[in-house]
Amino acid sequence: MLRVFLGNINTYGKGIEFKFFLISIFLLASAPSLSLLFLLYSIIISLRGNFKNLINDKSNYILLVAALIMISKSIFASLLSTNEIANWEPILNWVGLGNWLPQFLIYFGAQIYVQNAAQRTLVAKILILGTVPVIFSCFTQYFLGWYGPYELFNGLIIWYQKVRTEINQPITGLFNNPNYAGAWIAMIWPFLLAYLYQKQKDKLKLKLFVVFTLCVFFIFAITLINSRGAWIGVFASIPFIFGKTVAVWFLPLVIFVIVLILLCTFPGIPLNIQTIFCLVIPSNILSNFSNYNLNFENISRFLIWDKAINLILDKPFFGWGAASFPSLYFSEYGDWKGHPHNLYLELSISYGLLTSLLVFTFIGIIIFNSAKNIYSKKVINNNFERAWLTSTFVFLILHSFDIVYFDMRISIIFWILLSGLRFQVNEPKNLESKIIAK
Repeated sequence: MLRVFLGNINTYGKGIEFKFFLISIFLLASAPSLSLLFLLYSIIISLRGNFKNLINDKSNYILLVAALIMISKSIFASLLSTNEIANWEPILNWVGLGNWLPQFLIYFGAQIYVQNAAQRTLVAKILILGTVPVIFSCFTQYFLGWYGPYELFNGLIIWYQKVRTEINQPITGLFNNPNYAGAWIAMIWPFLLAYLYQKQKDKLKLKLFVVFTLCVFFIFAITLINSRGAWIGVFASIPFIFGKTVAVWFLPLVIFVIVLILLCTFPGIPLNIQTIFCLVIPSNILSNFSNYNLNFENISRFLIWDKAINLILDKPFFGWGAASFPSLYFSEYGDWKGHPHNLYLELSISYGLLTSLLVFTFIGIIIFNSAKNIYSKKVINNNFERAWLTSTFVFLILHSFDIVYFDMRISIIFWILLSGLRFQVNEPKNLESKIIAK
């Protein structure tokens, strides 16, 4: 079955490091610690064999400069030891580097394994297969009451599956937070959608049935997870992949859903009318909108962003330090917030505006160039290429109002996606690099 789903893996690359990379992708969601062992080996081999090409790529210097600033910030903060923040230590700057510098290396090292459309398609399919355990954990948690944490190999592998105490309480699956679970599934969803479209065009009934069933399971799992971000990712994926062809039915569908939610939650709507319309939308989804209010002061995200921006303006150049936002927010406003609910703001507070500008300018250039190329209809396997770009868009959409980046599974897959987009722009004619062709 796997051979039918993936094809002959040897045609994509014959080196053991390439197979280790694929294994790490498959295990990333369900066994991240084990996945890292395979990923580490494949990335080291790639960096060693592809070092000259990486040095010759001038765009990589943007990330290198950002990394130097982050390291310099950590060194100076440790040497000066002028801690201005209560309940915060400069050592957290070094801990925070672990969320960025290893991912930069993964971006550099993964390029050799996602350098052409065939390899990217294979990685996409393995990501789908690697998400099946996530779906399994969601269903067993909800229907069978399998509550964890379940540990294997002395904690090397942990499936959290947190206990549910309320009827509408979101499930987490093997993740420790429903937003992480929802983000992962939402980022993989574009690949599954592209694969469904491919199988529908090929008219292969058995494969079409399998992929369609997986689509149903994905959507059902997202319903159980009850993450607004995941739903936004699911809906946003459709126009990104299919383009203008879906506008006829997609826009009316989105408007219909929005109107239904407003009718069910907007103050002043007669109760009997609300009851009728609320039957269409599951109660756990409606619970996300039960406190709907247009008053700016009651929209916590805007308040957090406003206060985060003020903190950034106080120290715009090198920031306050990694993981400093909760302590800063509490000391300034007497309330605890774990992060500013925006990845750009988080990085700016931690390491300064210049670092954020460099990192996100780098990301923006890659996305702009790859999008221009992909939507020109001059690329191989266009649906999967669009899905690759769409998954990256979903990540950025999610991180515009929340942060799930600090789950290493999500940050790793993002930088691998970005690595594929970088190579998508100037895809080599030779489908196999020297390393992979060994």
